Amino acid sequence: MNSDTRRSLLELERFLTEAIRVNPVLTPEDVKPHLLVRQILDELSLKRFIWVGNQTFVPNRMVFTVPNLRPAKLEELEVLFNSIVFTKMVYDYITGSGFRLLEPLVVEIRPLVAAAGAPPHCSVSFEWSSPAEPAEGLAVTVDEQAGRIVEVKGVKPQIPRLARLTALNGEVYRSPFIITKRTTFLGRLRTVLDLKSGEVLRRNDFVYARHDQSGSPNKSVSRQHASIVFDNGDFYLFDTGSANGTAVERAGQSIETPPGDATGIRLENDDILRLGTALVRFELDPPVTELSDLAAEVETVPDEANLTSGNATVRVMRSEIIFETSKVLDSE
Repeated sequence: MNSDTRRSLLELERFLTEAIRVNPVLTPEDVKPHLLVRQILDELSLKRFIWVGNQTFVPNRMVFTVPNLRPAKLEELEVLFNSIVFTKMVYDYITGSGFRLLEPLVVEIRPLVAAAGAPPHCSVSFEWSSPAEPAEGLAVTVDEQAGRIVEVKGVKPQIPRLARLTALNGEVYRSPFIITKRTTFLGRLRTVLDLKSGEVLRRNDFVYARHDQSGSPNKSVSRQHASIVFDNGDFYLFDTGSANGTAVERAGQSIETPPGDATGIRLENDDILRLGTALVRFELDPPVTELSDLAAEVETVPDEANLTSGNATVRVMRSEIIFETSKVLDSE
């Protein structure tokens, strides 16, 4: 380990220690920063695989397993581990170690009822999306013994037409976001928990970070704010229980949709979605079948410039949307 990577780990531990010290909910026993940083080091050392051009790639999913903690603590951990500072520090350590990512870093908080004898603090692992999982992005098959990536495939979208969401204000975990599923949830925080039982109610896809700053658009977005449903060739916006309203701004008019309305609003290209005071642009893309002739124009590995970390904004260019779609066509 060179001096720069060692310094990165020390800075990461100091950041976690200070963040927990000033947090009124979390304690060092919940996280144990020195052990967590050591786990990050060990995981990345174990889960590095050779692929294109003999370059070394590591998984982009950071999965934090959190046993036996109250819902309030789980929420604080999600905010901490999705913070720009934390994810950028991890990203800098990965790239400073000479590793590469296939996709931007993402964070998943996984509540767990711990078995007897299991540690009471959270732990972290780095995981690939496998072909057997109904996940988004890239499915990666590896040969553990050889230490090589065998295959990288795009996960087939659930719908025949793609769309994307771009945040116009506020801070989201990823923007633009490509819609590939029949139902896409929009709201604050990734994992929505029942604050009494700790049960996972839903996982948001287009995710707003929690902001305590007065006047922030993020504060106007509810945990279970809205959903976009693809049905019979069209996308529809529904309010799924917001506190501050959901509407579509189109041609100078505002179209409101009340909570619980079963009809929703049929979306059109370049609509502006209003979630409280947060604004999101909705854009349609050509049907999947229209993109097959463009596959040859796209490189096989996304540009390094787009592999930014965590909830920092990720630029998704038109060519990348075509790239993701063309991989699906190639796999059929």
